[in-house]
Amino acid sequence: MKRFFGLGLLLASLGVEAAQMTELRYQDQDAGGEPYATRFLMTDRYLRMDSGGDNDDFVLFDRKTRQAVNVLHGQRILMYMRNKPLPSTRPFEYKVEEIVTPVNKSTVRVLIRAANNTCSESVAAKGLLPDAVRALTEFKAALAYTQWQTYSGTPEDLRQVCDLVHHVWESGRALSYGLPIEERDYSGKVRMFSGHQARRLKPALFRLPKGYVEMQPPENEQSGSGQAGSNAQPASVQAR
Repeated sequence: MKRFFGLGLLLASLGVEAAQMTELRYQDQDAGGEPYATRFLMTDRYLRMDSGGDNDDFVLFDRKTRQAVNVLHGQRILMYMRNKPLPSTRPFEYKVEEIVTPVNKSTVRVLIRAANNTCSESVAAKGLLPDAVRALTEFKAALAYTQWQTYSGTPEDLRQVCDLVHHVWESGRALSYGLPIEERDYSGKVRMFSGHQARRLKPALFRLPKGYVEMQPPENEQSGSGQAGSNAQPASVQAR
């Protein structure tokens, strides 16, 4: 009996250890704005991004289906992001260069440039939380088509090559060097890592609320022409 009792405790402890989520905390600041918190919660299946509160609006990314959903509590809307393949050809050719210099044994500074523009400068921690880095990379890749649509609907005189590098075709370049500890991008946005921890899993944080209207962002059918699509429609009208 003692042997089975001990086995039960062992299995229980393993279950508690497995039922965890990883929390990453950052402080973000847009150019000219006030600092604000950004939190990522990750499991093997999901990534959730919010402002640090369990009841905040949030983005839920399913790592298996590659579907990202923006949950807007105030409007009771689930905005499903389109995750389609990017066009086979880019709107124009540009050369990307990476300049990597060591900071210390565990971190490197990564400078990414394109067409004589600095797109991002970051400090990455090599080997820190590799699955969290994979989740962030998958998340950015899943948003690439939506970012491409945004670029295509932007007037030509306001487009920047770094929009394509940072958010579309090269979205995972900086992450390939490790977990971002510091980051400044071409728009002036600054992100500073403020900590991480393993927390007991709260399954409710990774569920979509019921009864909300399902919608999708407008589809720009003529990507690259600068002509934006129609207003967002319910997801039942626009096939996911």
